[in-house]
Amino acid sequence: MKGMRKYLLPFILLCVLAFPARAGVWDMDLPYQGDDPQWAKVKAMWDRHWDGKNLDEIIGALAKIQEKDPDKAEPYLWLSRIYYLKARWERKDRQANYQKAENYAVQAHEIDKGNLLALKLLVDTMSYSGNTANTLFRYGDWIRGASPLPVGEALPPQRSSEVWNRFVILWAQRVDVEKGKAAVKILEELASANPNDGFAQLWACRGNYYLGEYYTSVRQHDDMAVPYYKRGAEFGEKVLKIMPYSVPAHYWYQLNVARSIQYTGMLNKARHFNTLLKSLVFCSRENNLYYFFGPALTLATMITNGGWVTEKGMQLTGITLETELDQLELAEILYPDYFYIPYAKADVLAYKGRKDEALMILEKLLARNPDANKVIAPENRCFQRMAQQLCEEMKKGK
Repeated sequence: MKGMRKYLLPFILLCVLAFPARAGVWDMDLPYQGDDPQWAKVKAMWDRHWDGKNLDEIIGALAKIQEKDPDKAEPYLWLSRIYYLKARWERKDRQANYQKAENYAVQAHEIDKGNLLALKLLVDTMSYSGNTANTLFRYGDWIRGASPLPVGEALPPQRSSEVWNRFVILWAQRVDVEKGKAAVKILEELASANPNDGFAQLWACRGNYYLGEYYTSVRQHDDMAVPYYKRGAEFGEKVLKIMPYSVPAHYWYQLNVARSIQYTGMLNKARHFNTLLKSLVFCSRENNLYYFFGPALTLATMITNGGWVTEKGMQLTGITLETELDQLELAEILYPDYFYIPYAKADVLAYKGRKDEALMILEKLLARNPDANKVIAPENRCFQRMAQQLCEEMKKGK
């Protein structure tokens, strides 16, 4: 026992100290020079870009910066992002705008070879504009050379305190669901004590989702998981009132809602569809690579559970089932350790009637070690259990 205590304190300190270092890997923040009036103008317009109606003005301002600083990567990164958004918002000239977004990402890469944002912009664009085979033929060395991309916690840490540090220690051990429950209880207490703190509410939203996910994976969805998803959605609603343009807020809110209605009737799913669609499209447009291509993973599960209604609805936003499979393939290259990606791919293939391919993916997934990546080991164990369920259902002919 004394020997265990000798190693326990260093482990706990490591968890607490390492937690902040793993945050921030999911950002798609564009760099700018705050002391430059031209950049300040761009940033001011960007802060109002949410409806997609001032993109041409931003492009005009960026053109002047690019002309002044043609050897810097920043304006090319911005131009890639803005043309991508134009393609997502506007049907007219969609493919031409995707092409411009692609070209500018490549130019940024040529200037700064190690720029991960340039890679993310390229992958995001190519997952909508062309098939994966074409993407990998042209940019495979670049994409595979960057794999695996850095991973970390879904959300940034709260301000360090004794309470927060207790949460971090428990959260690191959430593979034991009782430790996970204790961690989420701390999050809910922090959210209750700080009702105007968006990130406090967001952490409680995300924490409840994990507990729901755990119980879904152990086949206790209706009795145990759904109450956590509904609780998570309540926190998500609070977050969105405080942070209406937050990708993580929309992402974790819609995940909780989607899971809470996953096995209900089609009428109930249809009633929530517009709410889910709004949040999901916002996430996919603003940061489709957030949390292991999270929006694409959500869509995969929504399609397989919502059927043609979801599929047709997503087509209205420019997302097809083929686009979805392209995104899953790119996601698997860049985040090979996250088990939900192959699980989602198998689920979509089974939905399309390609069951032999789906079973092959699932069997390989079931043979892998879920604890290989410690950061996501608790989630990977859940996904492996879900894969086992899907595999059994397919073999029974469901």
